[in-house]
Amino acid sequence: MDPLIQDLRYALRLCLRAPGFTAVAVLALALGIGANTAIFTIVNAALIERLPFRDPARLVVLWEVNAQRPGRLNVVGPMNFLRWQERASSFEAMAGFVDTRTNLTGDGNPEELTVQNVTAGFFNVVGIAPALGRTFSDAEANDPDAPVVVLSHALWQRRFGGRPDIVGSTIQVNGAVRTVIGVMPSDVRLTMRSNSLVGRPIDLWTPWVLPPNARDARGRYMSAVARLKPGATIATAQAEMTAIASAMATELPAIDTGWSVRVLSIRDELAGDIRPALLVLAGAVAFVLLIACANVANLLLARGAVRQREIAIRGALGAPRGRVIRQLLTETLLLCLGGGLLGLLVARWGLDAMLALSPVDLTRFGAVTLDYRVLAFTAVVSIATAALCGFAPAFEGGRTQVQDSLKDGARQVGVGTRQRRIRQAFVVAEVALAVVLLVGAGLMLRSFDALQSVDSGLETHDVLTVRTSLPLRTYDTPDKRLAFYDRAVKSIAAIPGVQQAGIISFLPFSGLGAGTSFTIVGQPPPPQGQEFVTDVSVCDNGYFETMRLPLVRGRFFTEREQHTTSNVVIVNETLAQRYFANTDPLGQSLVISMTNPNVPTEIIGVVADAKFSDLQSELRPQTYWPHPQLAYGAMTFTVRTAADPAGYAAAVAREIHAIDKDQPLSDVRTMDQWIARTLSQARFSSFLLAVFAALALMLAAIGIYGVMSYAVSQRTSEIGIRLALGAERRDILRLVVGDGVRLTTIGLGLGVALALGLSRTVSALLYETRGTDPATFAGVLVMLATVALVACYIPARRAARIEPTEALRDQ
Repeated sequence: MDPLIQDLRYALRLCLRAPGFTAVAVLALALGIGANTAIFTIVNAALIERLPFRDPARLVVLWEVNAQRPGRLNVVGPMNFLRWQERASSFEAMAGFVDTRTNLTGDGNPEELTVQNVTAGFFNVVGIAPALGRTFSDAEANDPDAPVVVLSHALWQRRFGGRPDIVGSTIQVNGAVRTVIGVMPSDVRLTMRSNSLVGRPIDLWTPWVLPPNARDARGRYMSAVARLKPGATIATAQAEMTAIASAMATELPAIDTGWSVRVLSIRDELAGDIRPALLVLAGAVAFVLLIACANVANLLLARGAVRQREIAIRGALGAPRGRVIRQLLTETLLLCLGGGLLGLLVARWGLDAMLALSPVDLTRFGAVTLDYRVLAFTAVVSIATAALCGFAPAFEGGRTQVQDSLKDGARQVGVGTRQRRIRQAFVVAEVALAVVLLVGAGLMLRSFDALQSVDSGLETHDVLTVRTSLPLRTYDTPDKRLAFYDRAVKSIAAIPGVQQAGIISFLPFSGLGAGTSFTIVGQPPPPQGQEFVTDVSVCDNGYFETMRLPLVRGRFFTEREQHTTSNVVIVNETLAQRYFANTDPLGQSLVISMTNPNVPTEIIGVVADAKFSDLQSELRPQTYWPHPQLAYGAMTFTVRTAADPAGYAAAVAREIHAIDKDQPLSDVRTMDQWIARTLSQARFSSFLLAVFAALALMLAAIGIYGVMSYAVSQRTSEIGIRLALGAERRDILRLVVGDGVRLTTIGLGLGVALALGLSRTVSALLYETRGTDPATFAGVLVMLATVALVACYIPARRAARIEPTEALRDQ
């Protein structure tokens, strides 16, 4: 222990004696270690940390998939869910749920909540127990009218101040009295990525019983979770569910032809939407750390060359080679530990920034904090970094020849050549890694630019959106719901500065939507499993006017059609071109599977195409029904204004509350904000990758400059002799810059090869941009070459100004 303490003390004195060197090395390492720690903290929460469920490895989520949309997960049909429960032997239990919205009223402060309606056994399947109270009893779980709810921890804190006596108290949900029987723990977030309502967390849970006709219904609208039996695996469960789906397609051809089942672990379900981006960013920060290590190793090599005489004296006094190497490694370890401590601070700042900028709620995975696992990671990274940075300098230092080093004026040509080659190898590696990061960032930025340039088909500027969900207890008839929205639209349209107002059931880019199959009257139905499919929205003429969605053919709805059921429909160009390529769609009738019973609806108009779910998805067939056709209680107001739309939110709220003071509003935002939301994941990934690439570029430039500057200092006498023998200063400039260009060229070549090999990794995140995009590669090469040339030119210019007499006098 005493020798180690001595080494640490001596290393600390050396660091304090050279504060500039220490600061540069520690800062470079802190940036690399801090970036890795921040990304690892998120990776740990999303992909590693234990989830707050009992035995989460056995918890799976079941989705249906359609052969016509192979990459898209689909919600589950109740008829299939019931049969899965009966037939599947891989699962201990299975439960279902539906995410909906409800209104919390009764205290003068109405609020729309996200509610998860769950079947019997749901909480036992997912394996969570309430923090307070209890969950639903068997009797309550099987009673569709059971007046009980379980609150989320966040709602309990937000609306009820964390009252310990909340269990047993009553609240008003959609005008009905409900008894609170429990509160969930704070770390439980059960929203699934494929069934979430605009990414909102669940506020409360209620019992849900499938309707009596569920075994015969055709719709798909629920989700399913299951717990594997001990010994069962996801692979065996997937094989069994695939076989069950195949058998059901034979038994229920009209419903299940072309449909199968996808079994996902709960980890994959929760992390699936951000996993690719996280893995790419984790790889990027690892490259940044490697570049930082190469820089520090070069600094240590340069300092080691200066300290050769000191090391030789230690050897002459009897210090064995292993002792010298250990001392040098201890010095490196001290630098890396300092970089690790400062890196924790960098990680803390970086993590706060990433949580603020992230397009998704990263806390849905649990606490995203610098916990013991993250601290252990940082410690391991710091030690590994010390080994990476210190091995070459320590090994070279241990090779110092005592007699040669102590000879006055000795050159040590062999050792100098070897060290120079090692330093040059580090520079080549830095340039190659920087190429990979810059190419990745360039591809992401080009992809993001292409995504931003997509024409949505809608004029989204100066449009405010406000969603309302009417309680069916109060608005229990279609006429009441129609009357509310008709009056509200007219009142909002009368606000000074409002140009148009309208309503729609599923707002584009909001994450909500409905799709179903349809047939064309007068044409034979398509083969089973190849049904015609369309998205379905309910709206009024005000929506088309507000969003400036132009009419291509036919007409909009008449006043009568907007107030009474008329069985008419407007379609988009994609549907008209796909299914009526050789005929006139106007006057044709569609039977859309959305009503009971399904009735023909006449096509009266064709509107232009518009993006719906997001900007990168291909256009899909779309149908628009007038509100009476499906008198939804949940609709979104679209309001076009003459000025900043956000400034009209209060006025719109006043008009709605003048009609119903207990009606809460939600999703109050502009259409531009909805568009920005669809771009947020691409923006987040592009921004972080660009930051890491810029850091890599800076470190690579410093590395090139450091090596060339040190080379010039070591070749001062040689340069002086050249000048004394008649060499021109431009020859010296060409000599030094040429050495740097040679190293840069090798690094660029290796970097391009590595980037091409890794291009497939980032391709999944790109939109209309190839992973081998020539323009991006060319731009990166020009940028790095320019930066390298500048980094070489500065020491070369200094070398060209050396006075021969001064250089020879120093020699």
